Amino acid sequence: MTWPPALSFGTVLERARAHDKQATGLLYKRFLPVVYRFVLARVGDAHHAEDITADTFFAMIESIATTRAQDELAFAAWVLGIARNKVALHFRRQKSIPEVHSELPEDAQPAAFAEEDDPLKIITARESWSEVVQALNLLTEEQRAVVLYRCVLGYPTEDVAQLLNKQPGTIRALQFRALASLARHLGVSGQSPRGVGETGAQQRNWRKGDATRR
Repeated sequence: MTWPPALSFGTVLERARAHDKQATGLLYKRFLPVVYRFVLARVGDAHHAEDITADTFFAMIESIATTRAQDELAFAAWVLGIARNKVALHFRRQKSIPEVHSELPEDAQPAAFAEEDDPLKIITARESWSEVVQALNLLTEEQRAVVLYRCVLGYPTEDVAQLLNKQPGTIRALQFRALASLARHLGVSGQSPRGVGETGAQQRNWRKGDATRR
């Protein structure tokens, strides 16, 4: 969903801060799929994801008057920050990150946004999403955030850089290392994802070419 052109995001946000139900409903409609995909990619269970998503929006409504966000991207960062805290609380309640034993139904698995020859495209084609979720939880927090924002939520590199307060080049490097780690954790063999098992020079050439294309 793109933002309704008839209303500016700032106008809707100001109305939502004043507890306008229609404006709040527009924010909910816009960010529901974003939050749900983010949470589902972290917990790997549709029922838990639905509960955590609901908790996230309850918290959003309760504290929307306090957010300093002025544009859509800043608001997305704020809402996803709430979702990230709710996911952390979920794991703390379970005392540890659980293994995902049940496979998600096919229509519940979040589709990944991947460019041609992207390692994630190969990984998700070979592995169940439950296994990908477990591998995501083995990455560093920064690597996981980049993979989720770029490959699951589909944000452009420049937007992810703003979301995480980093330079676009740093985001590309984090994504490169994160996808290589995912492939390693998932034990991808045979036709290796690009960048996995290559020499340092080959990887540098790949990153240089990627930066030029972008």
